[in-house]
Amino acid sequence: MNRFPIAILVTLAGLLSCWMPATVMAQPAAQNMQDDSNGNQPPGLTSDPLDPVVELHRIRARRALPDTRSSLFGTSPLTPLRQGWLAAENHVNEETGMKFGTAVNHLFQRLTESLPGEDKFGFSTNMTLIGTWALCDVGGPNQGALTLGIDGRWGYGPNAFPTDLGPNSLGSLGFTANPFGEYKPSFIVRNLFWRQGSREAGWMYRVGHITPDQFLNTSAHINPNATYLPIAGTGGFAMGLPDSGLGAAAGVFVNDRVNLAVLASDADANRFDFGDIDSAGNVFSAAELQVKVFPLTANAGYSKVTIWHNDGTEDGLAINGSSGKEGWGVFFKHEQELTCDGRAIAIGRWGKAYNHSALYDQLAAAHFLLYDPFDAGEHAPKDLIHADVVGAAYNWVQPSATGSRDESNVEIFYRFPLFPLTDMTLSFQEIINPALDPSNDSASVFSVRFRSTF
Repeated sequence: MNRFPIAILVTLAGLLSCWMPATVMAQPAAQNMQDDSNGNQPPGLTSDPLDPVVELHRIRARRALPDTRSSLFGTSPLTPLRQGWLAAENHVNEETGMKFGTAVNHLFQRLTESLPGEDKFGFSTNMTLIGTWALCDVGGPNQGALTLGIDGRWGYGPNAFPTDLGPNSLGSLGFTANPFGEYKPSFIVRNLFWRQGSREAGWMYRVGHITPDQFLNTSAHINPNATYLPIAGTGGFAMGLPDSGLGAAAGVFVNDRVNLAVLASDADANRFDFGDIDSAGNVFSAAELQVKVFPLTANAGYSKVTIWHNDGTEDGLAINGSSGKEGWGVFFKHEQELTCDGRAIAIGRWGKAYNHSALYDQLAAAHFLLYDPFDAGEHAPKDLIHADVVGAAYNWVQPSATGSRDESNVEIFYRFPLFPLTDMTLSFQEIINPALDPSNDSASVFSVRFRSTF
């Protein structure tokens, strides 16, 4: 199906919805969707840093921070490019009201072991271009906006890309990196949807071309471009999550500590096309409860319980987190601040899929992060999520693939500002019992990652 008629229909549907009356469910302590001052608190029902709304919110929040955080080098070689880019962006914003943000991420990764004849290292880049265009109730609680997310990925060399090193070179189904692979073509429209509502309104929805794994059971602290790397440690793929495609998600903000969300999308979706509403009609559906259990600061994350069902794919073939089979499952995440300043965070995750309907039959993970580990005090940014951070995780997966075995992964990393608005991450992983290579007990993975935002 041609994407332009779909985009027009999504926009028209959104504009019609602008006539909806304002709700009386306003939450006094809630945050308006246009507020760019805080990168910790997500401006909606998802906190995934890869979601285009959240990523744009965080990019703009970091721009607004006072320049109090020291980087290793005080001047960036990207400053002239960034200044020109932002000047052009500000001109477009003044003329049209559109907001934009860009992030570029590079990863180099090397394995200590590999299967015979396979590569031990890989290097690739991913890039996101995000834009929003507010079209009704601009700046108000019922604001409606069109959101565009363009995803680019490319590698260097004939075969070796970090996302492929795990399964191809090591026999790992926990993978060693996400999402550093390659697209052909290099850029695709990953998200294009109408989004309306806010925390102040008490409700929110999105409809169009959406990405379920960027919406369900997410955390602001789990991000393959800025914190943890492997798919086992960053994705919720003990859920049979379909690929980006046509769908809708909605929810209500019950109060400051409780949200309810639902999602339905095309189970046959493929991010490389725009979907076909006349296909077999297989659907992925999910409901999620989000609760702040023991918050210590205003930016405490939500613990989440997700129940899902996937009708399976029409051809029975796997795609994204779905094995192609019909099935259902549950996924839990508990997120807890450990200190009154919010610097230390612990996260526990567990998910189970039934009928081998997901990439993993089971997944269990424990994560720990310490922001501003050297206690910069008044020189640390008020928004800790942009501070330097040390993290550690243990991930265990039980893959659904025939002939595989349980696999574990231990990861530690340190992320710090190399240049202004450019971060560098040093990461170490130990892969224990690679799922598809019973002859190998363990292998180490060393990674260097760079992230720059514009």
